[in-house]
Amino acid sequence: MKRALRSRIRRSVFIGLVLCLAGLPALAAEGEGDAALRPAQPQPKAEGALKPVKPGFLAGSVDTLDRVRKDGKVAKRMARYHWLDKIALAQPEVIEAITNHSGAAKILASHPRIAEIAEADHYLCRRITKWKSAARVLAANTGVRNVITLDPEGIYRAIRRDRKVARILAKNPRFDQMIAENPDLGRYIAQFM
Repeated sequence: MKRALRSRIRRSVFIGLVLCLAGLPALAAEGEGDAALRPAQPQPKAEGALKPVKPGFLAGSVDTLDRVRKDGKVAKRMARYHWLDKIALAQPEVIEAITNHSGAAKILASHPRIAEIAEADHYLCRRITKWKSAARVLAANTGVRNVITLDPEGIYRAIRRDRKVARILAKNPRFDQMIAENPDLGRYIAQFM
């Protein structure tokens, strides 16, 4: 009961203060006489003194290449983006910036549109396979066939460094198509099995 009474008193005091302050300019204008009835003269605008106001929704930061290269969270968010292949077509440097982070490269290796991304950046296989964990995820991806076709050197380096990549690649459902397109890959994997 006391809380409700206190809040009502505070509210009424606040409203009274607002009304008093709102009436002060009117009292000051009464003392001037006819000056309050005359319209205000427009002030001349000084050129360059006014800056345009930017809307608040444009104040957010933009993911630049430098930010993607330095910030792992941004790189992971970009790697998860479904239409990353469209971004890669417009600016292939984005893929290079994403693969500078191992976690983001691992997410990119499991991307469903990895073949389209590889079309935009032909060195994608080398960039992803420089990370051991990302190379294993890439070998398990069903779209790896097109990535390896464009850059077989990347998968050769990954197999040389980690033989488990060859085993994972051999279990890929499209492994026979990869060997048909690139018989050297089959010979190379046979050396390490």
